[in-house]
Amino acid sequence: MRYLLLLTLLLSLTACGFQLRGSVQLPPELTEMALRDASPATDILPELRRALKNQKIRLIETAPLVLQLKAEQYGKRVLSVDSSGRAQEYGLSYMLRFSMQGNDGVVWLTEQTVTESRDLRFDANAVLGTASEETLLKTEMRRDAVLQILRRLQKAKIQTPAPESK
Repeated sequence: MRYLLLLTLLLSLTACGFQLRGSVQLPPELTEMALRDASPATDILPELRRALKNQKIRLIETAPLVLQLKAEQYGKRVLSVDSSGRAQEYGLSYMLRFSMQGNDGVVWLTEQTVTESRDLRFDANAVLGTASEETLLKTEMRRDAVLQILRRLQKAKIQTPAPESK
């Protein structure tokens, strides 16, 4: 009886579209792709490579599709200060622009921007801890950006150009 109840519960979860966080089903057309980086080396590149390989995508230079990383940028701004004007809280941001097209010039994804942000409390008595927390938050933002990229790749398809009006 217990097993029947568990089986019913599992079937109802899959029927409603439930997916584990981070699970993505990429289209079958994306079995091979090239990954190109506009800048010398973006920080997200190793994590993105690993995620694409986990999705069973072969990364080869001569692939018919090219995922182009265009720009990566971190930001940091003061969110709050104490009575003596020292920063107490920072806002961290991360931005990545990318696009995907075929070697034949056909656009699959127009230029997309992924943004992430986190808040960081600053403790003047624990500067080393705050620095390591900032590094951890940057890693977390990149990891979430990779998931966003995978979700957008999941919806990727050939973009048909709009008909020209006369």
